[in-house]
Amino acid sequence: MLLSAQGIDVAKIAEMAFTSEDRARDVIHDFNADGFEALDPKYKGGRPKTLTLPSADRQVQAD
Repeated sequence: MLLSAQGIDVAKIAEMAFTSEDRARDVIHDFNADGFEALDPKYKGGRPKTLTLPSADRQVQAD
């Protein structure tokens, strides 16, 4: 975001970030629309959690 604010073109930003120009544009547009919230990853990878906090507490107490 800082590079974009300094007027550096998207091609150079993408090269510096080791990503595509399309991805760099998407990140810049998302940031402009949603602010810092846009920087939080939407997908964290892996399997969804299946253990809830109350069941985890019961499991710890049982051990």
